[in-house]
Amino acid sequence: MKKNLIDNEIVEITYHGRGGQTAITASQLLAQLAFEKGFKDAIAIPIIGAERRGAPIQAFTKISRNKPIKTYESVVNPDYIMVFDTSLLEIPRVKETIKEGVTLLINSAKPIDLSLFPKNLKIYLVDATGICINRGFMHSSGPILNIPMLGAFGKITGYYDLKIMEKVLKKEFGENRLEINITVANDAYESVREV
Repeated sequence: MKKNLIDNEIVEITYHGRGGQTAITASQLLAQLAFEKGFKDAIAIPIIGAERRGAPIQAFTKISRNKPIKTYESVVNPDYIMVFDTSLLEIPRVKETIKEGVTLLINSAKPIDLSLFPKNLKIYLVDATGICINRGFMHSSGPILNIPMLGAFGKITGYYDLKIMEKVLKKEFGENRLEINITVANDAYESVREV
């Protein structure tokens, strides 16, 4: 389940979401989680344009265990891809990023058509939307998907655990919503599954 980090390896993560689904915040939080866990370097690279709420967006994170990251361009060959909305899998530029050897984490309550993907992928599903709806973890435009997606990502990679998440979320958002943040992260951590 865990990808071993070679000392000099930089791990690259791509996020595909829609405006308002909190994918950009997820990229920034993952960088903070990596630092808190003891990674030497981590950077978040949001792609922010004039996109409206609901429009497809991308973000990226690069993390490194032992060496500084000296490149700041977008990720072309990610190790991991987080898909916040399954409808994005139909977009050609999203499909092009899904190559052999990639690990996909997809927000979906329904089975995925595996014929859409190349062979030699690891695919994990988590019902982040359902978790948010069930727990009332919403904002004005819908579910707040970043925390459950990051909870599931921590489980499938082993890069951090829920204690690290709690520490980072407390620093970032304070005590106010800490309990609900950890609850939805834990729900995703416990329910993510490989297909």
